[in-house]
Order: sequence, then structure tokens, then C-alpha cells
Amino acid sequence: MLMSSESAPRTEQLVLLLTQHQEPLFRYIFSLVACEADARDILQETSLALYRKFDAYDASRLFLPWAYRFAYLQVQKHREKAARSPLLFGEDVMDLLAHDRERMEPDLDQRLQLLDGCLAKLTPQDKELVTSRYAMRQGAEEMMQRFAMSRRTLFRNLELLRQRLHECVTRQLQSEGLS
Repeated sequence: MLMSSESAPRTEQLVLLLTQHQEPLFRYIFSLVACEADARDILQETSLALYRKFDAYDASRLFLPWAYRFAYLQVQKHREKAARSPLLFGEDVMDLLAHDRERMEPDLDQRLQLLDGCLAKLTPQDKELVTSRYAMRQGAEEMMQRFAMSRRTLFRNLELLRQRLHECVTRQLQSEGLS
């Protein structure tokens, strides 16, 4: 598909907005579906839908709430395709989850920023352990070999680190009067 010279700036604007808001948009979608792979597929479908309808976007309004509506519709389409799955939530639960997720977005962003600070306070080995499991999504077997730990020790250490990080974020929220 060839772009006209008039549509090129709009397409660039969309690409910039999608790049800027990709993570929160993905987190929103992932909060509504059970599987990360499904959430990534839905994010792609959402991006296509946004591209197709971008001419209707009012640049004087915030992009993310507008994009959330498209994402919600794509989640609904995904649910319709997978309607036979017993793991799906009812429509009322989906609406509630979507509304709560949008309402919580500023708090979640604040928590992610605080989490970055808390991660920086970990020892290099602890930080590597957390990063390997949650950012790099390494499996338990690989991590057991890499860190020379038994399965029990690995999961105990990860649980303790999750608790420490949670407590660190909670303390910072309380100290900033945000909790």
C-alpha cells in the first residue's frame, strides 16, 4: 500500500504515539487476557485497528484512553473467537476489569517507577536472579544450573526477593504519602 504525501505525517504521528504508549497498552491488554502470547497478538490487532481509524483521532485529546477503547474491542473479538474456552470471564467481569485497569493506570506507572529504584538497591546477584526470571523469562531448569541452586532454593530466593521488592515499593509509597 502506497502512502500519499499527506498521510505520511499522520502515519509518523501514529508510529510515535504507539511507540510511546506500547508498554501501558500491552499491560492493559494483558490485564484482560490470561495468556501473554494472546495479549501480544491482540496488541498487534489493536495497532492495525488504530492505523485504520487514525484519521478519526482528535490530537487535542489523550491518545492512551482512545487506544484503550480499541484494545478493549480487540479483546472482545478475541474472546468471541475463543468462546469455547472455560477460562473466559463473563462480559460483566471483563467490563469491571477494563474499568479498574484504566482507573489504576497512574498508580501502576508510579509503582513501576518505584520498582526500578528498588531493583537498583539489590545486590548484583539478586538483581540478575530477578531479571533472569521476570525480564528474560528464563525457565527454572536453566536458572538452577546457571545459579547453582536447587529448585527449592531458587523459588525460595525468588519469593524472598519479591517480598523485599514489594515492601520497598510499599515503604516508598507511604513515605511519599501515595498509599
